[in-house]
Amino acid sequence: MGAAEAARLDRLAELIAGSPHNLVARADRAVVRSTHIEEGVALAGLLDADPASRWLDLGTGGGLPGLVLAVVHPEVRWTLLDATRKKVAAVAAFAAELGLDNVHVVAGRAETMAREEDFRGAFDGVVTRALAPLAVAAELARGFLRPGGLLAVVKGPAWRAEVAAAGHALRLLRLDAPAAADIGDAERPAWLVTMRALGEAPRAYPRRDGVPRSRPLDRR
Repeated sequence: MGAAEAARLDRLAELIAGSPHNLVARADRAVVRSTHIEEGVALAGLLDADPASRWLDLGTGGGLPGLVLAVVHPEVRWTLLDATRKKVAAVAAFAAELGLDNVHVVAGRAETMAREEDFRGAFDGVVTRALAPLAVAAELARGFLRPGGLLAVVKGPAWRAEVAAAGHALRLLRLDAPAAADIGDAERPAWLVTMRALGEAPRAYPRRDGVPRSRPLDRR
């Protein structure tokens, strides 16, 4: 990574930590650079993000990991989506200050946006972090993926249990068997769980607002 990229990431850490919108937990503000940003850098090294591809950061929150990924992969087009408008406004301001012209920030719910013409099946990859259990995250993300697109979910030490519990959901959603890689450079234990979209997303998914969380597909 060059000096310009490192300086951008330093500034991003300052912006997130200093935001009045509680973009990270209060206890994490002092370690945004060493924990959250570095996890995003390590994640960027694992992602199969081809130049000129289009990726979505689903549930971006304070811009993590999407803004970090946009710095490290400037040739990729990044859409950052979150349902909380004040967070979206903050992230858009961060992207503008950092000069990230490869970033588009959008406010909206995944259940709604995944059925919009400009978003349905429009992305080569979807990345998500700290969004929901795997079965829920997969349902919320699936409609955005083109056939063969990659779903990349950042998980903690319980990832194996989540993968096991999500088997039924992944089959319904037409996602292939998950693979996992240790995000080894991260300060806290984290794994990247990935799976490919097998054809088009099933028309029934995602279900209407709130249903994926209240009635997860892993419950039969």
